[in-house]
Amino acid sequence: MNAGAGKGCERMQRDSLNLPRRRRPAARWALLSVPLFALLTACGGGGGGVDGAPDTATEQRRDERGGGGGGTSGDGTLAPGGSASIGVQSVADTPVEALPEHEGHQPLEAGGPVAAAPGGPDFKSTETLREWVVSPEGDDAAAGSADAPFRTISHAITQASPGDMIRVLAGTYAEKVLIGEQVRAGEPGRPITLQGEGRPKIVPTDGSLGLIDIARPHWIVDGFELDLQGQRRFAVTFQGDVNGSVLANSDLHSGTLGGGVTTFAYADGARIENNHIHNFDQGSTDSHGVVVQPTSRNVSIRFNDIHNTSGDSVQCLGPEGFSNDPPAQGVIIEANHFYSTRENAVDIKTCHDVEIRHNRMHGFQAVDSSKGDAVVVHYSATNVLVEENEIYNAGTGISVGGNREGPMPSGVVIRRNRIRDIHADGGAFGHGIRVENASAPVVVHNTVTGTAGPGLVLGRGTGGPTENAEVSNNIVDTAVGVRLGNQAPGLVTSANLFRPDATFEHADAAEPLNLDAFRAMGFGDSLGEDPGLSGEKLSPGPAAVDRGADRGEAYCGAAPDIGAVETDC
Repeated sequence: MNAGAGKGCERMQRDSLNLPRRRRPAARWALLSVPLFALLTACGGGGGGVDGAPDTATEQRRDERGGGGGGTSGDGTLAPGGSASIGVQSVADTPVEALPEHEGHQPLEAGGPVAAAPGGPDFKSTETLREWVVSPEGDDAAAGSADAPFRTISHAITQASPGDMIRVLAGTYAEKVLIGEQVRAGEPGRPITLQGEGRPKIVPTDGSLGLIDIARPHWIVDGFELDLQGQRRFAVTFQGDVNGSVLANSDLHSGTLGGGVTTFAYADGARIENNHIHNFDQGSTDSHGVVVQPTSRNVSIRFNDIHNTSGDSVQCLGPEGFSNDPPAQGVIIEANHFYSTRENAVDIKTCHDVEIRHNRMHGFQAVDSSKGDAVVVHYSATNVLVEENEIYNAGTGISVGGNREGPMPSGVVIRRNRIRDIHADGGAFGHGIRVENASAPVVVHNTVTGTAGPGLVLGRGTGGPTENAEVSNNIVDTAVGVRLGNQAPGLVTSANLFRPDATFEHADAAEPLNLDAFRAMGFGDSLGEDPGLSGEKLSPGPAAVDRGADRGEAYCGAAPDIGAVETDC
C-alpha cells in the first residue's frame, strides 16, 4: 500500500468494523468465528511503496543470531558458504511431491537452514500407539480399522488419543475439519497425526473459516490437497494453544478470501512447513499466502513454496487501525521460495521479533497498492532480522519505513543479503535497499548489483528520519551508489565498496557527486574499486576480500570480506 493511501484505508476499516476485543486466549472456539484479517480485505493489507525502517538489534540479539563463515552455527543453521534447499522438498506420497520443477527452485548456496526437510521425525511420534483409517468407501459406524474404515475425517479425529495416527486414504472429502474442543489434544512426543496417503483432497462444504481449523496443541496435518474451489475461505487456520501443531507437505490453492493460512486469536506455536501455497486471489484486493495476525506468537514458516497470490507471500499484520490487541511476536520466515505475487514477498507491519532468513524471492512488479518491493518492514515493527536472502527481479530489494502509525521501526538488521537485477518497470523505484524512517538500523555485509536506481537510499525523511544508522561492509555495484537525504542524523559508515565510476546523490548537492566529493560530505571511508563479482553466488573479487571492518560478525582470513559472501571458509 502506498504511504498516502494507508491512513485513509485504516480509518475506513476502523470505522466500519465491529471487531471483538480479546485480552486472553479463547476458552471456546466460538468466541471468535471470523479471523480479524478476513474482515480487512476491502482495502488490502498494504505493501511496498515508500516504506521506512526500524532500529538496531541489541548486541545480545546480534550475538545470538550472528552470521559468519562457512559451517554450521550454534542455532542449527548454515553460516555463509553453506548450502540448503529452498522451497518445498519432495516427500513421498504427498501432494508436494508432484510440484513441477521451476525457476528459482534449486539449492541456495550462500546460507540456509539444515538441509533435513520438514515432514520428518522431528515433529512426528517415533511410534504409533493406535492407527485409525478413513476412506471414501468407509462408514462412520464402522470400527475405523484398515478392514472397516471410517467415512469422514471429522469423525475420525474425535476418536484419536495422543500418539495415534489417522490414515486418510486417497479420494475426495467434502467436509470441514475442526480440530477444536471436541477432540483430544496431543502431547509432547506423542502428537496426534492426521496423515494423508495417496494425496487425498479436502473440498469445501458448509461452514466458515478454514477447511481445516486447528485449535489444539500437538496435532500434525500432513499430506493433503486443500482445494478451496473459489470459495471465500482460508485453507487452514490456527487459533489458541497450538504448540507443536504442524501443517506440512500439503498443497493449498484456489481461495478468494484473505489468504491461504492464517494464525490469530492468540495462536501460539503454529508451524507451517513444506507446503505449496498458491492461487489465492481477490483480484485487486489482498489475498496472501500466509497471514500472521496480531496476538500470534512463535510462528514458524519454513520450506514453503508460495506464489500467485493477489497480496503478499507472507504478511505479518499489525494492529494499527483495527484493534488494541498486542502485536504478533516471534515469527520465523525461513528457507521459503516466494515469487510472482501481486504485492510483496514479505510484508512486516507492527510485529515484534521477526527473522526473515535464507529465502529466495523474485518476480515482483509495481501495482496500484505496491511498488513491487520484495521485503517491506514498516509501521512500528521491532527487532526484525533480514538475513542471507537472495532477492532478484523485484521493484526494490528491501524497504524499511515510510508507512507508520506510532513509533518508528526499531531493531532492524539487514545483513548478508544478495540483491540483484532490480527493475523500475511500471513505476517501481528500482532501489536495492531503502531506509526511509528508522531508529538505528543496521545495514551490513550485503551485496547489491544491477539496480535500475540507486543501490542504497537513506534518510529521505518519509515518515521521519533515519536515526543513527550503521552502513558498513556492503558491496554496491550500481551506477548510482547512494541517494542520501538530509534526515540521516548520526549516520555511521565504514568499508563500503562502490564501482569506481559510481555517482552519488545528496540532498544538499545540486548535481551528482563522485566518490571523493561524496566522502567529503561525510559518507566515510568507502572504497571505489571494481567489486569483481562472479557467479550467481555473487562472490567478491580481490578488492573486497579481507578488506572489511570488523563489526562483530564471524569471518575467515585476516579481516572480514566486504559483501554478503565470506570467502576462504
